[in-house]
Amino acid sequence: MREPVKAFTTGHEELIHDIEYDFYGKQLATCSSDQHIKVFDFDPSTSTWILNDSWKAHDSSVVKLAYASPEFGHILASISYDRTIKIWEQDLDEEAGSGKRWKRLATIADSHGPLYDLAFAPSHLGLRLGAIGSDGVLRIYDAVEPADLSNWTLTNEISVLATPPASRLQSDFALTWSPSRFSNEYLVVCALDQGFIYQKGDHDKYVLASVLPEHHGLIRSVSWAPSMGRSFQLIATGCKDGNVRIFKLRTEPAVSNGADMITDGVDEFVENKDTHIELLSSHDDHKSEVWKVSWNTTGTILSSSGGDCKIRSMEGHIFR
Repeated sequence: MREPVKAFTTGHEELIHDIEYDFYGKQLATCSSDQHIKVFDFDPSTSTWILNDSWKAHDSSVVKLAYASPEFGHILASISYDRTIKIWEQDLDEEAGSGKRWKRLATIADSHGPLYDLAFAPSHLGLRLGAIGSDGVLRIYDAVEPADLSNWTLTNEISVLATPPASRLQSDFALTWSPSRFSNEYLVVCALDQGFIYQKGDHDKYVLASVLPEHHGLIRSVSWAPSMGRSFQLIATGCKDGNVRIFKLRTEPAVSNGADMITDGVDEFVENKDTHIELLSSHDDHKSEVWKVSWNTTGTILSSSGGDCKIRSMEGHIFR
């Protein structure tokens, strides 16, 4: 009988902001207000996590990590309140625990405020990275030459908010891409209590396709479900107002005349009647702030975690 996974001590000295698994679930990375990243490898023989390496990665709190698809190598990206994105690559020639096993390949410093979220695009779109911070600007970068990850090109810069939030106010930002390789390229960006769906348009620019309605607090997390043969797509959000919301997105042939002009909160406009968003359901089971939502790999189970210190899962008819 297989042993249950055991709890382990990370060794971080301050609050842990993020935990991310690699593609295979055999390695996880953690980041903290102590400015360090720690990476652990899973030992199946003992069901324990063994320290791969630990290093000081930024000059302020490290708040988010993301692994690239393994086809691009063993690549990890990090962001921080120090306004930088850093790209790291594992070097197996270095000794484990030496503080030198993860080499910094690039530092990107375009943001004018602390960064809150980043995400790699699905691998079929190439090695592409998006990030957003308190300046309210979504920035998208491409590694034009995946063999040289020291060079990243800023390909899109979108002002999601008309004006950045005041620094004294609590803020949150989140983003994720549509994982579908059979539909148009979409990504959803959440800024404060607003959610915006962007679509890849002409000249490789992203334009606003729709908005996520009915949030009454900061959106803490957003997750786009794998479609797995569905004729529609599902997006889930977790909100400070205590609700997990599930949205259904449908696309239909564009109408040639009388298309609506969508203009809220962006500096790019798109005439669009082919993207329709519908609030499918709303759930307040946590009875407290919702901090994280995540779909499983088939898009059939949605998990959420909240201020009640519980993980809850939903499946079934509510996704139809």
